[in-house]
Amino acid sequence: MIASINPATGEQLASFEPYGEDRVDRLLSAALLAQSNWRLTAVGERTALLQSIADTLRARKDELAHLISTEMGKPIAEADAEIEKCAITCEYYAANAEGLLAAEQVTAQGRIEVEPLGVVLAVMPWNFPFWQFFRFAAPALAAGNGAILKHANTVPQSALAIESVLSDAGMPTGLIGVALVETEQVAGLITDHRIAAVTFTGSTEVGRIIATQAGQALKKQVLELGGSDPFIVLADADLEAAARSAVKARFLNTGQSCVNAKRLIVEDSVADEFVELFTIEIEKLVVGDPLQRETTLGPLARDGLRDTLHDQVRRTVKAGATLVCGGAPAGPGFYYLPTVLDHVLPGMAAFDEETFGPVAAVVRARDADEAIRLANQTEFGLGASLWTSPERSADLVRRIDAGAVFVNAIVASDPRLPFGGIKQSGYGRELGAYGMREFMNVKTVWSPQPAPRLVIRPDETEVFDRGSGVRTVPYVGAWNNDANRITTGTTTFAVGTEIPMHSHNVEESVLVFAGQATAVIDGERVDLEAGDATWVPAGVPHQFINRGRDELVIYWVYGGRAVTRTMTATGVTVQHLSAADRGAVAGAKK
Repeated sequence: MIASINPATGEQLASFEPYGEDRVDRLLSAALLAQSNWRLTAVGERTALLQSIADTLRARKDELAHLISTEMGKPIAEADAEIEKCAITCEYYAANAEGLLAAEQVTAQGRIEVEPLGVVLAVMPWNFPFWQFFRFAAPALAAGNGAILKHANTVPQSALAIESVLSDAGMPTGLIGVALVETEQVAGLITDHRIAAVTFTGSTEVGRIIATQAGQALKKQVLELGGSDPFIVLADADLEAAARSAVKARFLNTGQSCVNAKRLIVEDSVADEFVELFTIEIEKLVVGDPLQRETTLGPLARDGLRDTLHDQVRRTVKAGATLVCGGAPAGPGFYYLPTVLDHVLPGMAAFDEETFGPVAAVVRARDADEAIRLANQTEFGLGASLWTSPERSADLVRRIDAGAVFVNAIVASDPRLPFGGIKQSGYGRELGAYGMREFMNVKTVWSPQPAPRLVIRPDETEVFDRGSGVRTVPYVGAWNNDANRITTGTTTFAVGTEIPMHSHNVEESVLVFAGQATAVIDGERVDLEAGDATWVPAGVPHQFINRGRDELVIYWVYGGRAVTRTMTATGVTVQHLSAADRGAVAGAKK
């Protein structure tokens, strides 16, 4: 029996009979058939589905967030944010899939093409019941794959709600099937010939089992496993900012996240001050009903998780650590008080083991070198947060063993960036371009006939009127030739005109051909004369203004084929150089 339990009360919400062999067989056959058709659809059709999924998630956000909170105990505000992040990720791949999937011309005759692998088995955890699935599913669907979702058996209602969202969004029947099955049925799914690959998020122990089973079947796997992320605070850090962020980094999702900061490694000279500031911030946490907006710390998802966590706390204190606050279960429900353990050392449970719950272990280091050594003294290597001055961070980042290092910020996943770990935290990546390609065949194509090289002359090129006296002329670029890897053009500004504030998902170089410009880049104003050049990093809001008495002409170069413009002043997003609108942003006003 698969049961849904409310961790805030211990009440059983629903129960389900596991699917039998015949039903699972029908799911697999339907997914295989649907994916064989889906892989042949145009990318535009796939991205339209992703946008529809995003819209559906937002339309049903209140209902879905309530379900998350009642089924696994996440505070309702965090549940809202989880659904929104799923929608944002679907939109990211909807806007960028065409460029991410484009063939790459490497030589005159040789190019690289990417194709979907097939139906992927997704074995997903309970702690982010929607996000963990959609961060896999969005790039997988965009790439042309199908999937079978085997969700954690503590969140069966979330699994069925995901199935309902996909159906409401118009997903082809069978393309993603939800299988409510027991753990012992997973091995059969992995070895089934209709499954092409496996993605798993969960404990390192279970990850080893899945890796063995998939490896024996010679099937690709992506494993996102446990973590004991360090939160390194050096003496030159902004301690108040670090303490505030440490509370969020440790106690988000009631401490039940693989990328929660679990070991707070603090330079000894500032450790007392940091612990005091940290404890003050912890006192602001509100433990309570996850459905109440003021609650910031809910229950643990299962009673057994609380028992394990309490045992780790007791063993750590017995080994010599100092209990600063908390350290006890609370109820009714599966609550555990926010806990701080100080003077934690290697060899203690809170240092050596992953603590999955609201317990922070403070580890004191003599200096920066020892802090880095302690950070790396773990079998895990998922993420790390480093708090220090910007001047010394670059050198220290290279010395930290982790899949991601965030400087003066907490570790978080971002759909634009790859996410995953090293060592016992697993292998493979999710999100970004790398995540999409994990479940794709990277195919080398050699053709004796080189790709055509187009010649576009200025008088033959379409001019895009961007409104208010601003006109853009694109030159030879990715929009008309897949062999090119940059996009270039000129934009002409009439006197007194400007481009609205916007950003791109790739870097941009700009050269002033004629006239005088003011560039506003990330809030900083820079005056440019004819012959001057500037550069705008990816994602940075910027605009150009004609500040002179004559026409302004700028020449721009985008460093990639997939160029998305986001008009930050208006919230309007258009896919640059798409078939329908190659860069036109006419009508966008500040």
